[in-house]
Amino acid sequence: MTLRRQLLLAISIIFFAVFLGLQTLSVLTTRDYLQQQLASHAQDAATALSRPLEEALVKNDQTLANIQISTLFDRGYYKKIVVLDPAGKVIINKELTGSKDNVPAWMPSLFDLQTPAGEAFISSGWRQLGKVIVISHPAYAYEYLWRSMKEMALWMFVMYLIVLGLTTVLLRIILGPLEKIEEVAIAIQAKRFQRIEIVPQTRELQRVVLAMNHMTERISSMLDAEISRADGFRRDAFIDKVTGLENRHGFDLRFNHLLSEDGRFESAVIFVFEFDGLKEYNNHYGYQQGDTLLADVATVLQEVVSKYSHVLGRIGGSSMAVVCIDVDQKAMNLLIDALHYRLNQVLLRASRQVRLAAGAVVFGPAQQRGDIFSHADLAIETMRQSGNGQITLTAMEDSEAVLAGSHGWRTMISDALAENRWVLFAQPVMRLQLRQLVHHEVFSRLLDTQGNLVPANQFLPMALRHQLMPEIDQAVITLIMDMLQKNPGSYKNIAVNVSLQSMESKEFRDWLIARLKYSPELAARLSVEISESACARDHAVTRRFVSALRTAGVRFGVDHFGLDPHALNFIREVPPDYIKLDGGLVQEVSENENSHAHLRAIVKFAQSLGISLVAQNVETEASLQLLIADHIECGQGFYFGAPEKIVVAAAE
Repeated sequence: MTLRRQLLLAISIIFFAVFLGLQTLSVLTTRDYLQQQLASHAQDAATALSRPLEEALVKNDQTLANIQISTLFDRGYYKKIVVLDPAGKVIINKELTGSKDNVPAWMPSLFDLQTPAGEAFISSGWRQLGKVIVISHPAYAYEYLWRSMKEMALWMFVMYLIVLGLTTVLLRIILGPLEKIEEVAIAIQAKRFQRIEIVPQTRELQRVVLAMNHMTERISSMLDAEISRADGFRRDAFIDKVTGLENRHGFDLRFNHLLSEDGRFESAVIFVFEFDGLKEYNNHYGYQQGDTLLADVATVLQEVVSKYSHVLGRIGGSSMAVVCIDVDQKAMNLLIDALHYRLNQVLLRASRQVRLAAGAVVFGPAQQRGDIFSHADLAIETMRQSGNGQITLTAMEDSEAVLAGSHGWRTMISDALAENRWVLFAQPVMRLQLRQLVHHEVFSRLLDTQGNLVPANQFLPMALRHQLMPEIDQAVITLIMDMLQKNPGSYKNIAVNVSLQSMESKEFRDWLIARLKYSPELAARLSVEISESACARDHAVTRRFVSALRTAGVRFGVDHFGLDPHALNFIREVPPDYIKLDGGLVQEVSENENSHAHLRAIVKFAQSLGISLVAQNVETEASLQLLIADHIECGQGFYFGAPEKIVVAAAE
């Protein structure tokens, strides 16, 4: 633990001890004061009751006495009021049995408030009629004591934060030189030698800083020579003397290391440049001119690819290569254009006797070095043969594996459709204030051949790729309709999602309308939800589909609403029965005021059209209360229940 943290911890402990002492003293003082007030309060009440009770007891009117006592007792400030006759027999006894303490349960036992009884004799002239005993209720006293404790704790916490902030600033000023000494020591260990520029005024720290600076200077001068010599050896071994780039040996070492290091990159591109005619140029103008040309080319490469390059080297007499990692397509295109232009500008000085032949290959971590260079050679030869002077970019893809995976998913989904291997799960949608069930939303999962559930996020992308969504939606809706027929009392109303592919499919629309017309009583219990993105993508298709649903008596909802900028225009064109607010938006409103304002605007807009709102991803009580305050009627999420598997009963 650092010295600063130790000092801050010590200050915090001392502050906490002081807080406990002050809090204890404050509580004890307040408790004594409250006990005196309770005793005085009880005595005053007993004295005040003795006079009206005299009149009732003289007349022996117990009903009147009860009324007079109840008038005072029913206010809740008294725990017990007892009226005794001269012999000590109880005439009237009123006692508040329930506790109204709005304080923690541990507080009464830790700070016991004594409530002395107030007594007053009831007499008529010299005749004693009885005695009234009053005991004040300590609930309000406990509430006052608890409130004062919290206020004291709050003020002490604020003071603690202020003191902690000031202490942190002072420690930063005082301990700053020590931190610089630590930094220099770590730098020396890493063979980086630097001075401590700020010399502290404290004598002890000043001597330490001066000694450190002197030691740093001496060691630095000694090791600089060693580093320079070692760097010279490295340049001799791995740096090309003409271009200053990595030589073939250095390039191969770094490139092979890149390929063998797991998780280093997602994708990379290698540029290989060959300069045809360089040998003839050297023979004609001399090797010095050829070396100058290569050095100029190396300078251009360093300037253009410095932001992206991972390895840059001269891999042959007239060849150079650059490896860049994790470059997006836009940056890659700009890189190719810049390289082509700048390199040709350099080669113009060679009177076109030296020509550029280049290729670029995109590869992944799984590719082998030999395969990468084979593709690069092919790209270079393509540029030579085409004669257009353009750098060719090719991508290495394991197309056979991708194709096999795609066909595998298609086969699995098709088999599941043929064998009806689908499992349904239902999650409740509830009214927020009344906690009443509105409907269940149904989700589907695919069963593989071993009976394992396959999540939707795994098989749906391939289903979309192979245009299988209409068949999947048809299978799921068929299962839902069958379930509603076989289990008429299990689920009152059901909501199901339909994809854009299904809406666009005429065969699916015709099948759905025919099925709904065949079972109108089930259609009235069904809601179809369409995502906001699908609605926004094709308004005409959505309008036709929604019109057909409403003709069949099916409710329509928009799912994951609130993110598309044009969605409100669509809602005005085709008002749904309900809107399901996007879960991300719902979770963000408690932390982002702009998002909260956006949600409130959606609520106001929906209310003006009479559209119900359902909040998704309701996870906590705090989120629930916030949504209620924003006048959102319904909610869905793990707060109300996780999706549960639907078990379909066998038909009788």
